Amino acid sequence: MNEEVKESIRKYALRNALQHDGQANVNAVLGGVMSDHDVEPKDIIEKIQEVVGEVNDLPMEEQEERAEEMGVVLETKKEESEELPELPGEEEGNVITRAAPNPNGPFHLGNSRAYILSYIYANRNNGRFILRYDDTNPSSPEKSPKEKFYRWIEEDLEWLGCKPDLIIKASDRLDIYYEFAYELLEEEKAYVCTCDPQKWKGLRDEGKPCPCRTKGSEEHVDRWHKMQDGGYDEGDAVVRIKTDIEHKDPAQRDWPAFRILKDHNHPHVSQDYVVWPLYNFASAIDDHELNVTHIFRAEEHSTNTENQKHLYEHLGWEYPNTAHHGFLSLKGAVLSTSTIRNGIESGKYMGWDDPRLGTIRALRRRGFQPEAIHKLIKKYGVKSSNAEVSMEEFTSINRKIVDPEALRYFFVKDPVKINVEGADKEGKVDLPVHPEKEGTRELEVSDAFFVEREDLESNRGETIRLKGLYNIEVPEEGKECEYAGDEIIQEMAKIHWLPEGEGETVEGEVVMPSSETEKGMVEKNVLDEEEGNVLQFERFGFVRLDEKEGEKAKFWFTHK
Repeated sequence: MNEEVKESIRKYALRNALQHDGQANVNAVLGGVMSDHDVEPKDIIEKIQEVVGEVNDLPMEEQEERAEEMGVVLETKKEESEELPELPGEEEGNVITRAAPNPNGPFHLGNSRAYILSYIYANRNNGRFILRYDDTNPSSPEKSPKEKFYRWIEEDLEWLGCKPDLIIKASDRLDIYYEFAYELLEEEKAYVCTCDPQKWKGLRDEGKPCPCRTKGSEEHVDRWHKMQDGGYDEGDAVVRIKTDIEHKDPAQRDWPAFRILKDHNHPHVSQDYVVWPLYNFASAIDDHELNVTHIFRAEEHSTNTENQKHLYEHLGWEYPNTAHHGFLSLKGAVLSTSTIRNGIESGKYMGWDDPRLGTIRALRRRGFQPEAIHKLIKKYGVKSSNAEVSMEEFTSINRKIVDPEALRYFFVKDPVKINVEGADKEGKVDLPVHPEKEGTRELEVSDAFFVEREDLESNRGETIRLKGLYNIEVPEEGKECEYAGDEIIQEMAKIHWLPEGEGETVEGEVVMPSSETEKGMVEKNVLDEEEGNVLQFERFGFVRLDEKEGEKAKFWFTHK
């Protein structure tokens, strides 16, 4: 046993002891050493037992001193401060937030920022988190709500650990919006505009009122009833909220609150309803009626915030505290709902969970963890600037979460069979399941193995190591290898492998981030894993077990 291995044993023993109240575990140390040095358990177990005994007899203060002398870096579960800033009006038990998705598609990493922030602030103050479906825009098949998306959004929120305290649909509240519209029309704080849209826009841009604006409340109430009775066609009449017609921002001048939509495609509303509230009106009314205290929305909605404040002034209400944040995108991943929908329809994407997408469903299927998404959202917080997150940054966060738990297995892509002559090791072989976890996995070996074709061809004429087994000499040509001893040489190439024996392997298929598929063979032990588990294929990367079917297993690649 060389000195490097002995030093590694002592380091792992000290680190493991300090992580577990001064008592190191032999199997944990064994797994760690084997992950670094590819040694046989029988060759080092006695030394590990000896060192672990010595370390466990030391007071923790001395363990810490020796660990520091040897440069042992202790992994700690304490992360950098992820506390989000306190917001105005944030009080214990007095925070009510909401998520307001449009169920015309599943949500993605970008718009999940507002939802996760809403949940975190409500949860940390023992408040309430409301899911309010903003589903009053059935203006086209693309924008109309779909039944499955209501279900998917709730599934995704639950997976993210953001379970709502209340779920409502704006489409169930049309009569409530109508009542407030009637009140505003009667008080001449709103009006029904029947002007040609282009003519009205021209007047608005000049800061001039249209003829409809100056008519009395009785006229507008009559027009309102006519709208509801189907007396106008689509585009012929719009309810507008009165604001400053000379406001410096034309987008805030007499903004639209209701429009007419006939023959809509809404899954929950009958065709009898033809007058539909727009986002600013319905959202603002519900935020007050639901007692929402804090709103989180993208910076691009800042104009909407100002529009809604005009409505609150008309009704004598106090507007909730609002935090505007920038847009969060994931480099290399598609987030646009319309782009994804078009891609699915054209056959470019396999579905809303295609690995090239940044939807929550796609990230989940690949093996990213809810905790990783929370950490990412907390990192960028409520900053108003846009941020493009690199995949490297995101995977780094996720790797720290999955690495301590993911069990290790062998996957051989493009397999080629080799024979090894002269080796006397046959039968059952135990390999570690994880560098720092107890337990082993069992493979039964003979003199025939499957290795990756690239490993074979790139090591012609070299002596290499079959990980956890022994060394072999690779011939210049052919596939007949020679046993070359058990000594561990650090510079030696170390490759993974699979036994040739019947029942020792299953067919494996890995869907890659490009949507292309890597096919090969995987050790039988993966069938002991549950579907949905994230595991690690040594020398390949982390994968999520997507499906088991007989002697086949399908995986989705997570990251290296």
